[in-house]
Amino acid sequence: MRASIIIPSHNCREFLIQTLESILRELGPHDEVVIVDDGSSDGTKEKVCPFLADERFRYFYQDASGGPASPRNVGALHARGEYLFFFDSDDLMLPGKVASTVAAFERFPQSALIFTNFGCVDENGEILDMDFLEGYELIDKIRSGGEPDVALIDAHTACSHLARQNFIGTSGVAIRSSVFSKMGGFDESLKNGDDKDMWFRITRRYPIVYLDKEYHLYRIRENSISRGGALKRADARIRVLEKQLRDPVSKTFAKDIRHQIALNYHSMAYELFARGDMRASREALVQALNHNLQPRFLSLYLKSLLGRRGVAVIRSLKHRVGM
Repeated sequence: MRASIIIPSHNCREFLIQTLESILRELGPHDEVVIVDDGSSDGTKEKVCPFLADERFRYFYQDASGGPASPRNVGALHARGEYLFFFDSDDLMLPGKVASTVAAFERFPQSALIFTNFGCVDENGEILDMDFLEGYELIDKIRSGGEPDVALIDAHTACSHLARQNFIGTSGVAIRSSVFSKMGGFDESLKNGDDKDMWFRITRRYPIVYLDKEYHLYRIRENSISRGGALKRADARIRVLEKQLRDPVSKTFAKDIRHQIALNYHSMAYELFARGDMRASREALVQALNHNLQPRFLSLYLKSLLGRRGVAVIRSLKHRVGM
């Protein structure tokens, strides 16, 4: 078996069929699709049934786990392919993804993971962006250096840049099954951020490959995990980042990680401030300041002491003086 495309899905039948249709067009005779239904209650199984007539499609059901890590691991456990593609249930695969990725693995046998560029669509399928990674430091560096469309990135460079920006989109990823087994799977204690945790673990040990072409469309939805507020996402993100500080690869790496932790605490504090919970906002800001001293953190701390009403009064006074 060549490629296994693993799709975790929870109450996503509205988009899942489009996803499966886009993947079907890219499957070779020695590829497979492993669908893991994570406790859906929207009739997902009935919608998937027509695809199961094709022996390359397999379906597994489990009780809802509350995050993508568990169904991804279950999919990997049942996968028979040499290369594991992780694909979200509402994204769309674009032509050439499977074939180009497999070819890159064969060209660079030392690589553990391959990721690609991608575009974005909204819930209605309207294109929002067709070069999502433009502006990302590492990608711009590869492009400005005149690198080919397929670029090998050494482990230290990849890991160091991940400390500053997450340039790896999950549906753009494929991992050698042998490497995935050595990593021990995704961390199921994380409700989100399990993917970036895996990217860190892999890039600490192995080089990776970037394909500079859009091979999937990432669907941006209002109710998706990745679109949740800071209070929904920051805890897991901070846990992922704090794990990196246990054994930082360099002083710069540690500094960048602390900066990212601080930004996550600041996002939490801002949301808490907006909700009127000034005490909790200050507690989050203290954590942010402990990791990175920035004027905007101090500014929000002072505003939290005044409260939203006090801030409104000061703004009103400034406006009058300005007049």
